[in-house]
Amino acid sequence: MDTIRKRSEDLSENWTPFVNNIEDVCERIKVLHERLDELNNDIGETQGMIKNLRKVLIKLEVMEDRFVF
Repeated sequence: MDTIRKRSEDLSENWTPFVNNIEDVCERIKVLHERLDELNNDIGETQGMIKNLRKVLIKLEVMEDRFVF
């Protein structure tokens, strides 16, 4: 973020720093988007494992089918 601030200080004639700032922000958004996708996949996998564990516990009669979570 400091790099973006330094480039933005003087934009009188030269717009290259502004373009560089936009490119940097877009790159950060891309990285954030990829990380959110990874977290979403992890959450989905965890939910699937919990559902499978519930089914196994019901079959082993450790837990009753009425127990909902």
